[in-house]
Amino acid sequence: MIERCAQALATAFWLCALTACAAPQAFAHSPDVALTRIAQVATVVRSPTPTVTPTPLPSAVNLWFPALFAYESELFTARHFSELVQDYTRQTGQLVTVRLRRAEGLGGIFETLSSAAQVAPSVLPDLVLLRARDLPRAAAARLIVPLSSNTVQEDAYFAAALALARHEGELYGIPYLLELQHAVYGGDELPPLTWQSVISRQLTYLFPAKVTRGVNGTLLSHYITLGGKLSDQNGEPSLDYEPLLSLMDLYRTAYTAGSLSDDVLNYAEPTQYWLAFTASKNVLAQVDSTFFLRQHASSNATTLTAWQFSPLPRIAEGKPPLSLVDGWLWAFTTTNPERQQRALALLEWLQEPTRYALFSQRVSMLPARRAALNAWSEADYAAFAAELLDRRVSPLPDLVNSAVAEALQESFTRLLRDGLSSEEAANLAIDRVRAGRER
Repeated sequence: MIERCAQALATAFWLCALTACAAPQAFAHSPDVALTRIAQVATVVRSPTPTVTPTPLPSAVNLWFPALFAYESELFTARHFSELVQDYTRQTGQLVTVRLRRAEGLGGIFETLSSAAQVAPSVLPDLVLLRARDLPRAAAARLIVPLSSNTVQEDAYFAAALALARHEGELYGIPYLLELQHAVYGGDELPPLTWQSVISRQLTYLFPAKVTRGVNGTLLSHYITLGGKLSDQNGEPSLDYEPLLSLMDLYRTAYTAGSLSDDVLNYAEPTQYWLAFTASKNVLAQVDSTFFLRQHASSNATTLTAWQFSPLPRIAEGKPPLSLVDGWLWAFTTTNPERQQRALALLEWLQEPTRYALFSQRVSMLPARRAALNAWSEADYAAFAAELLDRRVSPLPDLVNSAVAEALQESFTRLLRDGLSSEEAANLAIDRVRAGRER
């Protein structure tokens, strides 16, 4: 009992260090120190007055924002977001408190929300910007609240963005920034649109297939596209043999033709094969939109003319293509109507099309609203992205049952590295899931 009390007190003191009780705990790139410099709206200092009943400070909108996004350094996105918040305060007089949190892990937004809800709910913010994969976890743990049907004008958002914002049929988030996976081709011909074309033209296809746990998103989307299920009629983890065998057959054919190498198992992100792509011709590389847009912005005109962006090649003809989309969504942590209304007013201001377009393009992320993407200066890329963002979305790998995900990844790895036949690889995955269920 004494030990549990001590642990609870220790947790409470640690949480205070992350919130208003004291200066937030510093971490890599010192985001909380940087926040003091870049977001003056986060702190309001009043000189003492002699009046007996001083005028109370107006209520602030309190939000948590991730410190670093992919491919960032020195809090690039946080700095630009802070500038927006300062403009909002100047224009409206509404105070906004911004606290930076890690994107994930210890001290991350989800973990800190979970801890605060248990030991110090009074320090919870009004708004949090969550990764799409954290939204279902936060909703299931009741750390965020569902939104009423009239909170979001759904036809203003891309279908992919709304899919990320839902959990068990309810809307829990307001989509904000998106990352879309697509292909870029370096060659004189048009980019291949199917895997059969990649193979017949003997092109090399590079994509990030390395994962620390679970399954890579490309493999998962291929399996789902071919009709594969991740659970049976009772909701138990399972895999379908025929779609899996068809997929492994195609991978084996691509491997034999030289289009698919086991090198992809060493790549966790496109930075690891980008030099190989730029140094070669007739190579198709899978990239995310943030990475591509930053490479595009830093390259000269001659280089850009050699790149053609295109959808990811279809794994099979006649099957509806899936899009691989990830992103960040705003979620409410308060049920107080006044606090919600102040937070919603801020979000509406942030998502005014021209302002939203400028911010999202500056940070190389796609806006979730159609009007904002239509206002981008890169009109060709915006039109290309808009079409893919209205497709059906592949499940996020992090949200797939771990036994199923690991079985898929192992079968793919063994096919490429150990020379398993397509039948052996498919059976390996099926048997592993079945064995896990029988334990």
